[in-house]
Amino acid sequence: MNGSLVTTLAEKELGGTEQLARFFPEVRPIGLSALLTLSRNGSVSIREAVVIEFAGTERAIFTSSLPLEFEDRVHLENERGHGVEAKVVAVQYYDGKTAVAAQILDGPFSWMKRP
Repeated sequence: MNGSLVTTLAEKELGGTEQLARFFPEVRPIGLSALLTLSRNGSVSIREAVVIEFAGTERAIFTSSLPLEFEDRVHLENERGHGVEAKVVAVQYYDGKTAVAAQILDGPFSWMKRP
């Protein structure tokens, strides 16, 4: 090595939503607040405020503390009261949280912020 210092750069540790977003190249960061509602057969609806961290016209990715599972149906509503129905298509567990990818079921996801 002749006295030269060799350094290795560790890859930045990605959070759960970032890891999940890598599987969906069409999504981009948006940071949009939403109200998530989970309804299961025979149970009471559970709501949670979430931030949609990544989205495309057909998918939304966010972190949730609710017990979401693959194929769960959810409702996402923005601050203006516009809502969409979605189905959970992927989950990534990390640090006691769940990163969720949801497929929008009723048309293109039109809440995306435009540059």
